Amino acid sequence: MPAMASLVRRLTWSSQNRPRLQGPVEPASNLIKKGLLRKKGHMRRNWLNRWFVLTRSGLHYYKDEMTASLHPAKPQGSVMLFGCTVKEDLFQRHENVFSIWTAEGKDYHMQAESKEQMLQWIKAVEEVSKLKVAERRKTTSGESGQTDTLGTVPRARCLSTDGALG
Repeated sequence: MPAMASLVRRLTWSSQNRPRLQGPVEPASNLIKKGLLRKKGHMRRNWLNRWFVLTRSGLHYYKDEMTASLHPAKPQGSVMLFGCTVKEDLFQRHENVFSIWTAEGKDYHMQAESKEQMLQWIKAVEEVSKLKVAERRKTTSGESGQTDTLGTVPRARCLSTDGALG
């Protein structure tokens, strides 16, 4: 029996300490924005409709709205927003495209139905990213008395909405 207890302890520890991209179901009060966007694929590079849900924990996307409502804890993918850069992407062939570059160096390209919707998504994602950075700084400054430093985020092919390189 001691071997079984050790195994249970190890399994519990590894599942609790593993970083989770697909967070638990959150209360509706944590919902910031949701809606249909077209996402450019990473492998096939084609554009597919995806249902996006932005919460305080991050940006999650699903195949469609029904999947999101039936299985909210099982997104098709998630975008880590801590320290990310989000801007309108004027280098894409499509209109109303914005891109997110994560601190890990991964890029995501999404297309909104209108320029107004695109700007709303950009603002909402920026707010969550700033919130995540502030939370991290608060936890690290509380433990060591110092704030953490963020690495650089790739900004290639990135123009701000006023046309200046960002």
